[in-house]
Amino acid sequence: MKPIATLLLLWFGILTASPQIAKDITTLETPALDETSGLLFYNNTLITHTDSGGKAQLYEINATTGAITRTVDITNATNVDWEDIAQDAAYIYIGDIGNNSGNRTDLKIYKISKADYNTSDGKVTAEIISYSYADQLDFTRSPNMTNWDAEGLISYGDRLLIFTKNWVDLKTNVYAIPKTSGTHSAVLVSSYNTNGLITGADSSPDEEVIYLIGYSTSEAPFMYTIHDIPVNSLDIFSGKISDKIVDIVSLGYQVEGIALFEMTPTTDRIYLSNEKFSASLGPIKIKVPAKLLGIEIDAQTLNPVVPNTTLNPSSKPR
Repeated sequence: MKPIATLLLLWFGILTASPQIAKDITTLETPALDETSGLLFYNNTLITHTDSGGKAQLYEINATTGAITRTVDITNATNVDWEDIAQDAAYIYIGDIGNNSGNRTDLKIYKISKADYNTSDGKVTAEIISYSYADQLDFTRSPNMTNWDAEGLISYGDRLLIFTKNWVDLKTNVYAIPKTSGTHSAVLVSSYNTNGLITGADSSPDEEVIYLIGYSTSEAPFMYTIHDIPVNSLDIFSGKISDKIVDIVSLGYQVEGIALFEMTPTTDRIYLSNEKFSASLGPIKIKVPAKLLGIEIDAQTLNPVVPNTTLNPSSKPR
C-alpha cells in the first residue's frame, strides 16, 4: 500500500505535471458500461465493449451524453476477456486477448464484416481467428505476474498486431498474426520498454502513426506515439517514438480505450475511456465512474524524438 502523502501527490500532480491533459466529456451509461474496455471511432460513431465476463456485444454510444444508442450482439462469440477493438477498411476486429494469469489456451479475435455490421438488425456472426504465442512454453497460472497478458490491438497492413501487457518487466511485446480465420501462431516482431502497462492501441487511417495508452505502477496513465516506421517492417518500435506523455489524467483513472477521431496539421484529437474504479486507502476513498474523455496532442509533443533499434524488421505488405 502506498503512503497517503504519495497518493495525494500523485492525485494532484496532474495539475502541473503535463501540458497534455485529458478532459472529461461525460460519464458512460451505468451499469452496462462500467467495465468499458476497447474504443473505436467508426462511421462517425463511437463503439465500445466491456471486458472479462461481459456480454458478447458492441455498444454504440452518444459521445455527448455517454448513453448507449445501439447494441449489436455477436451471436457466435463469448466474452472471456475482450480487451480492445480495431478496424480496417472492410472489417472490425474484437480482441479476446486478455490473459491476466498467463494460462489461457483459447485466445482469439472476432472478425466482423462492416457490411454486416452496418445493415444488421442487432445481430451479427463473426469469423474466428484463434492464436497462441509462438514463444510461450509455460502456461502456469500466475495472476498479474505474467508477460502473456495483452490489451492492445491494431490492424497493420495484412496483419493484426497484438500489444502485450507485461506485468513482470513492464515492457510491451508486439506479436503479429494474419487476418484470416483459422488457427495461427503469433510471432514476436517488436518490443519496447514502456515502463508501464499498455492497455490500448490505435493507429491513424493511413497506419503512419500508432498510439498507445497505459498506466504506470502508480496507475497514472500515459501515452506514446510511434512515427516513421520503416516501410515493409513490422518492427514498429524501430520507428521514431515520442517522449512518454505522462500523467494525462489523475490517479484513479484506469484508462483502457483509445480512439483517434480527428487529425489536423497541428493537433491529433483522441477519445479515451476509463472503466469504473474505486479504492479505499486509509482515510482516502477514491471513486471514479466509467467515463469518456478527450485529449488533444499537439504537433510539438507528437514530434518523434526517440529512434529505437529492437528486432529485425519483418515484411509488411502494403
